[in-house]
Amino acid sequence: MGFENDNEQIYKNLTDSKTPKTNDKWTLYLVLCVLTVTSASFQFGYNISSMNSPAQILNDFIFNHTFLFQEYFDKKALFELNEGWLIGNKTKYEDEKYKYEERQVEYLETYYNNDEEKRARMDKEKAEKEELIRQKYNKSMTVDELFEYLKVVLENKTNLLEEKRVLLENGRQRVLKATDYLWIITNCLFVVGGMLGAFTSKYVLDILGRKKGILFHNLFSISASILVFVSYYVKSPICLIISRLLFGIQGGMSCSLIPTYLSEISPAALRGQTGVAHQLCLTFGILIAQILGFRQILGNIEKWNYLLAFPIVPAVVGSLALLIFFPETPKALLITKDDKESARKALQLLRNRINVNSDLDEIENESKSSNQSQDSVSFGKLLTSSKLRWPLITSLVLQMAQQLCGINAIFFYSESIFKNSGIDANFIQYAVLATGLVNFIATIVCTQLIDRLGRKPLLVFPMIVIIVNFILLTTFLKFQSPDEVLIPFLNIKLENGRIFSYLSIVCIAIFIVCFAIGLGPIPFIYVTEVFRQNARGSALALCMLTNWLANLFLTLFFPILAQILKHYVFIIFAVIVFFSVVIIIVKVPETKGRSTEEIINKLNKNKSNNYEKSERLMSSYTKA
Repeated sequence: MGFENDNEQIYKNLTDSKTPKTNDKWTLYLVLCVLTVTSASFQFGYNISSMNSPAQILNDFIFNHTFLFQEYFDKKALFELNEGWLIGNKTKYEDEKYKYEERQVEYLETYYNNDEEKRARMDKEKAEKEELIRQKYNKSMTVDELFEYLKVVLENKTNLLEEKRVLLENGRQRVLKATDYLWIITNCLFVVGGMLGAFTSKYVLDILGRKKGILFHNLFSISASILVFVSYYVKSPICLIISRLLFGIQGGMSCSLIPTYLSEISPAALRGQTGVAHQLCLTFGILIAQILGFRQILGNIEKWNYLLAFPIVPAVVGSLALLIFFPETPKALLITKDDKESARKALQLLRNRINVNSDLDEIENESKSSNQSQDSVSFGKLLTSSKLRWPLITSLVLQMAQQLCGINAIFFYSESIFKNSGIDANFIQYAVLATGLVNFIATIVCTQLIDRLGRKPLLVFPMIVIIVNFILLTTFLKFQSPDEVLIPFLNIKLENGRIFSYLSIVCIAIFIVCFAIGLGPIPFIYVTEVFRQNARGSALALCMLTNWLANLFLTLFFPILAQILKHYVFIIFAVIVFFSVVIIIVKVPETKGRSTEEIINKLNKNKSNNYEKSERLMSSYTKA
């Protein structure tokens, strides 16, 4: 009897629409779905890091096989041919002259003795040689005169060749410079591709939806992998360069498509953790690229194309798994396609329970409050809507802060810091790997904290630590030296300034941890939480475009700033982070456990409160 009562209670919980949904936990299906979708995030992270290890090899590949440089290589080949001819003839000249001088000694010895027969024979040989000279050079000259003539010819050839050598070296420098430009273009094309992907992601989401959009964007990764793999065999840097553009498009789209899909399949209680999954797999991709990039594995001259083409594996596997086993997001099915039954089935699979009425009710409420559930918000409306203004501004601030906080500067300086700390050059690749490992582990920690502590604390407190950290790092970089250093004001002498390199490494680790639990994942999550379904595509596209523009700005100008300011460049990043954290404290609401409607109302309420305060202030001023 008790058993029957238990069954009745279970059935009641499964079917009662008032059953709370806050108890939702990870289900096996949800885990597999998240892992499948974030294979695209893995590709993006992998492509960020994959070219770092074989950079010099790829530079040489561009240098040696770019058809624009063929004229230089033709001249180089001709020069080497002439140089070989000159060296050979100089050697032959020296040998013949040596033999001739020996014969001259013998001739003189014979000339002054009484052996007339031998003297006659040698006179005859000399006459024959002089006849050969006349026939060959069309000149009457003695053998001695011939050697003098050949000496002048060889000297002229040598001088001419030296002039050619100077011209060739100038040509080589031009080619090297052009190679550097091509290398910069190759890297910039990844960012340009990211911008294109970010901008077009809105149309992909609107036209194809979430699931088909992810399948579509994986085609760019597959195409790029094939191109870069083939480039090694056809000796075509153009294929390599185009592949970076395609990889960038995939990366740009993934920053919108993946967070959108994850936010729309996850229950409110897990929205933070599923959102972090995008950044977690991105950092995992960076880590795997660093490992496979070791010279002993794939980062060598024979296998670099395998290294760069590896993303085809997660792209194909992830696409097949998503196509066969996992549905479109419930929100897209219900709001965009108005297919309630398909949305219910998708939710039942994802939640692993029959009763999903409360989830459906929440989606329907969002649909009703959007007013235009069928029509997506355009870029123009997004920029002009007063209700969406602060969600957009705060989202853009977070995106710019993520790129301009100094993460690229940290990785730029890390190798030189490792060198100055005394780490052997052969082991620096392992030190760089350690930074990737710290990044990955810290992101795992973030998945456990984000739905406990909330988004805002994980942004604010790590960013404050980053500001202090940059000030310390600037100080340590100033004093790092293998020799004795004097610390001003304190008048302290250190026998070995290398301790500051070790302290700089600690600062790098602290920064990576702070970035990984705050500015790394949360900007992607935040933008999916503060916009309704019909505005989410446009908002994500605009935010990701801003993110990539900031990335492009750093790619182009950071090396110049670093050259001018050196280690003081981190002060600029500290100032940027300071202003960003002020805006976050004042304007960014906590989004943990709140629906999109609650978050938007909170942002607009803050705006109304600020407006009312300013009105009261103006009123009191007028009365006074």
